[in-house]
Amino acid sequence: MALSRSARRLSFGVMALVLSATGALAQSAGPAPTPSQMQVARQLVEANGEARAFDGVIPNIVDGAALGFLQTNPDLAKQLRESATAVKPEFEKRKGEIVDIIATAYASRFTEQELKDALAFFSSSVGKKMVSDRAQIVQQSVANIQAWGGKLNAEAMERIRAEMKKLGYDL
Repeated sequence: MALSRSARRLSFGVMALVLSATGALAQSAGPAPTPSQMQVARQLVEANGEARAFDGVIPNIVDGAALGFLQTNPDLAKQLRESATAVKPEFEKRKGEIVDIIATAYASRFTEQELKDALAFFSSSVGKKMVSDRAQIVQQSVANIQAWGGKLNAEAMERIRAEMKKLGYDL
């Protein structure tokens, strides 16, 4: 039942993304996507890996709802955990709604042909490799950016120290 801090942040971040996407759609002045655009957009969301990126959202939301009750009823932790586990399958069936939200965002911004072209790419061997290697690419990039940021910070501190020395301050 207890979510890790990173899982809670991910859950809230995902909810913010979904809410901002729906808000942006509500503000969109373009024509509604056609059924065929939506069909291709849904396939694209599955092929490009975005649908899988939201796999943990629904369980996290259900666990969060149970945690809300836990704050006022701490003695019911076991029963709340069991209740959350019991209702998760019911809510997991709604994952298609997340796919539809993302697909609508794509379909409202791309023509059907553009969606088909993107789907063709993500269905190709290179597109599939991009999706399968995305997590490792992001992990490597974050580690390298952190190292770069540390180096840049050290250089900036040294330069600020030199500038402050010109002003008569020895840091």
